Amino acid sequence: MASDLPLTGIRVLDCSRVLAGPFATMLLADLGADVVKLEPPTGDDTRAWGPPFWGDPAERRSAYFASVNRNKRSIVVDLQTDAGRSVLDALVRRSDMLVHNARPAPAERLGLDESRLRALNPSLLVARVGGFPSPDADRPAYDLLAQAVSGLMSITGTPDGEPMKVGVALLDLIAGLQLAVGMLAALIGRGRVATVDVSLVEAGVTSLINVLANHLATGADAERHGNAHPNIAPYEAFAARDGHLVIAVGNDAQFARLLSVVGLETDADFATNALRLAHRDQLKSALATAIGARGRDELVAALRDADIPAGPVNSVAEAVASMGADWPIEVGGMRLAPSAIRLDGSRGAVVRPPPLLGEHTAEILAELGLGAGSAVAT
Repeated sequence: MASDLPLTGIRVLDCSRVLAGPFATMLLADLGADVVKLEPPTGDDTRAWGPPFWGDPAERRSAYFASVNRNKRSIVVDLQTDAGRSVLDALVRRSDMLVHNARPAPAERLGLDESRLRALNPSLLVARVGGFPSPDADRPAYDLLAQAVSGLMSITGTPDGEPMKVGVALLDLIAGLQLAVGMLAALIGRGRVATVDVSLVEAGVTSLINVLANHLATGADAERHGNAHPNIAPYEAFAARDGHLVIAVGNDAQFARLLSVVGLETDADFATNALRLAHRDQLKSALATAIGARGRDELVAALRDADIPAGPVNSVAEAVASMGADWPIEVGGMRLAPSAIRLDGSRGAVVRPPPLLGEHTAEILAELGLGAGSAVAT
């Protein structure tokens, strides 16, 4: 890794799989940490989550797996054997942080329980991401379940439609980001902080933010508003003549400029945000008629010129293209997203492609002074 990155010299033992944990450790790897991804003989589950795959499907590097495992080294260790746990122990002794997403009972069987890890390395920072907080920490969960249980699905979708999940595993990503923040805080506060624990469900409930605040303030349950906002209007998607765009008005000055751009007269019913919410349907109808007569890109340009937050509803391909021709990075024959974190104007380097299963086993064992037959699957 680049020697001038802030986490250079920090070793992270990544015993997590699927998404939240691997996302957190990838962020740390992008910042310079040496992330050793410990995988069972069958590999991370997401290696098989394809097509599509990069390269030969038999190599088991799905596009999904590749999306959260760059800049890592992979070692295969069978933690269900005594010899495999001996390899784990050697890695623990040489690591600054360990991440896993095993539930409490499996964690103990695999040698990942905190008391055992702490006995091996008293200064080790242990980070765990799970599905449910205690006392339900042994319940299995994926992001879809967390989106349902947290209330996120109940507020996503059209008012008269079914509850809807977000199009990506959003709570895995939010929980992973919170885990990474907690790990960085624990690193700074080493000696004062020993563990970090995040659950998808609790991360999901707390991430409801203003919707949650509305409920706590009034006691009323939240409703679905489709692409609209419960507290601001207009703040939603509209259909132009040849496509969709969003307009996100956050104050009265922006709203006045919006009326000028779309050619609508000032109306006392819409003078304040509270009034716009009270007359939401009337406002939406007037805007929809005016916007529907305009071309999408022409209107977006006019709104931008008026300093109004607005933009097209892009496809994924359009969104990637809008980042610039050199935005996807190429490493190891793969096209990957770069880090979104810029330090002093520069991104962390992607110097390792997502690894093959066990690609670095021999290398890591040699660093530990262990032979190739140390109960590591081949």
